[in-house]
Amino acid sequence: MKRIWHYATNQLLVVSRGNFKRTIKLSRQHIQRLKKAMDANPTDLDYAKAYNRYLLLHQALEAAYANWQSKGGLQKGDTLNLIQLLSLLPAKINKIDVKIQAFHDKGSQRWTQLFPRDHKPFYSGTQDTKMDAVNTLIASIGTEADLAPVKLTLQGIFTELIAAKGEQTGEKAQKATGSSDLETAGYNAMVMQYRNVGLFIDKFPEEPEKICAMFDVESICNPEQTIWKGRLDFSEKEAMMIHTFEAGDMIRGKSVEGGGFMLYLASTPGGTDSEKVVIEEGREWKFDVSEFHVTDYSVNRYLTIINMSDNKETRYLIELY
Repeated sequence: MKRIWHYATNQLLVVSRGNFKRTIKLSRQHIQRLKKAMDANPTDLDYAKAYNRYLLLHQALEAAYANWQSKGGLQKGDTLNLIQLLSLLPAKINKIDVKIQAFHDKGSQRWTQLFPRDHKPFYSGTQDTKMDAVNTLIASIGTEADLAPVKLTLQGIFTELIAAKGEQTGEKAQKATGSSDLETAGYNAMVMQYRNVGLFIDKFPEEPEKICAMFDVESICNPEQTIWKGRLDFSEKEAMMIHTFEAGDMIRGKSVEGGGFMLYLASTPGGTDSEKVVIEEGREWKFDVSEFHVTDYSVNRYLTIINMSDNKETRYLIELY
């Protein structure tokens, strides 16, 4: 079987085919790196040429991607809204329980009536069962005067969940459109990136590392791993992965066994220079990478995991979406 010379294959098209998210990521990385190189070398016409001829195609891709998301991606956004609200539910119930225990000790008959399965229904099960647990707690409080403020808080939480659930369900009826336009825009952008590869090969024939600096080589060359499983000794810290995230990316963290853990999206391997995200013992949480509160995802690329327990190991699962 005759093999095709790899230089005669547009690898940008190969790795981005059928994957809009990867296409937009490759394009954003390329345009950002070109802009940085052009600004750093204002008299170099090659950088300006590569940037200017790619810019319009990138803008067309961004517009097509935004249009596609607005029509077909709304469901995802609303679903995440409900997911995020439910992920905050256990912490809210903890605070509510503290107020309830001001009147009913934990384990007392009345407390057990309100929490017959402790807090488990609020963090395990389906979306509907978690919402039902809130509604059941409201009904169980009934007309008890001491807990009237707690009941009012719970009713507000339940109303917010119902609204998010309604938005999600309504959007399911909408079909994603504009994918054809997005495919065309992605194709045009990846073809121009391929042309820019040739431009920089001609510019740096003896310094190939400078060519790599203009492209997201990590995404082009390495197959995407989406799930990481591991184990940490007590208080152990691990530099888990290097990954360039984009705004809107999601991570699911799960404490499979043992203690809880903290995650950081750092600028150095094993670093902690971001806000921490806590996954409590025996729980899981799907969250947006914006929870790390970093300003530049191209700098903060190192995911650090730390076992919060000082007396037990933990087994964890991390999944990227």
